[in-house]
Amino acid sequence: MKVTLDHNCIIDLLNGTPKGSLIRAEMATDTHSFFVVEIGASEMRKRGAREGNYDVFESLLAEAGVAHLPRLSPMGGWGVTFWGHCLWATEQMANLAKQIEDILFEAGQHPSGAPSDLDSPDGRKWVNRICDVLTMWCHIHYGNQVLLTSDKNFTKRSKLPRLLALGAGRICGPGQL
Repeated sequence: MKVTLDHNCIIDLLNGTPKGSLIRAEMATDTHSFFVVEIGASEMRKRGAREGNYDVFESLLAEAGVAHLPRLSPMGGWGVTFWGHCLWATEQMANLAKQIEDILFEAGQHPSGAPSDLDSPDGRKWVNRICDVLTMWCHIHYGNQVLLTSDKNFTKRSKLPRLLALGAGRICGPGQL
């Protein structure tokens, strides 16, 4: 099975958390193919990963032990995706992202309109929301079967069935593959 790792998984691997240990054990079985989405969530921004600094992102993946994994390029998003590692969006791509955004974030929580300072608390919240949308977008767009995440927002009763209906396949947490 093709498994998309969300950024929470990368951070767990990077920090050596118990969830990270579960993810490593799942990766060691060689029964699944794991993929990384090429976006820099706010945790990675703290370490210098920016749209023009892909090398920092790669070094973080190396430190987390996942630099060997294949990449999924998201559709481009200013301030969030890496130049040269994203796709120009078609109307169909943007529509899928909007559907995902509508499911993940209720009115008033939508990540529309970027704050002027993406490193501010509001900016980091906005970046994380965009990263969640683009992670799910990549997962569906590239036809992966399992999204591995510790983010409970993806598995809420009000959201999970709608994400599955869009083509998310299966969404589970570390240790549940």
